[in-house]
Amino acid sequence: MMKRQSILFAAFIILASYALPPFMPAAHAAKTPSWEGIWFTCEFAQRQRAPDEGCAMFDDEGFSYENGKLFYLKMIGSTETACRGNKVGQCFQRDEDAITVNRRSLGKMRIEDDRLIVRYWGCEQSYQMFEGNEFMTIKPLGKSCLWSQERHFYIAPFTGQVHIAP
Repeated sequence: MMKRQSILFAAFIILASYALPPFMPAAHAAKTPSWEGIWFTCEFAQRQRAPDEGCAMFDDEGFSYENGKLFYLKMIGSTETACRGNKVGQCFQRDEDAITVNRRSLGKMRIEDDRLIVRYWGCEQSYQMFEGNEFMTIKPLGKSCLWSQERHFYIAPFTGQVHIAP
C-alpha cells in the first residue's frame, strides 16, 4: 500500500510540473503555464472534494519547479498536531514563516495547449488545471493509464522561506 501511495504521489508531482497564472477565475482552465516556486498539497482535501478550510494546512509533501526542473520536497521538523488522523508532524500551517525540506530531483515535464501531459510507466495521461481563490485543482481528463485515478489534486503555493537540508 505504501509503495502504491508513493507511486501516486510521484505521478502527482509529475503532473504538477506546470501551473496557472495567478488570479485566474475558477471556471477557466490553465492556458499559460508559469509556476516557478514551492507548492504543497492541501492536508484536508479528499479524493474528489476540495478542502473546506481553504487549504490553511499543508501536507508535508510538495514540490518545487525551478528553471524547467521538478523537485520532490518533504517537509521535516514539523511539530504540528492538527494533521489528518492526528498524525503529529505530517502537516504544517500554510502561513509558516520558514520550513526545512529534504529535496530530490524528479526531472523535466511538458504541457500542450490548456492541458498537461504526464508520461509514466509508458502511458500518457492528460490533466486540466483550474485556479480557485485559495488553491488550484488538478483533474484527470478521462482515464487513460492503469496508474491514474479519478483523484483530484488540490495544491497551493508556499510563500515562506524554504531551507534545504544537507
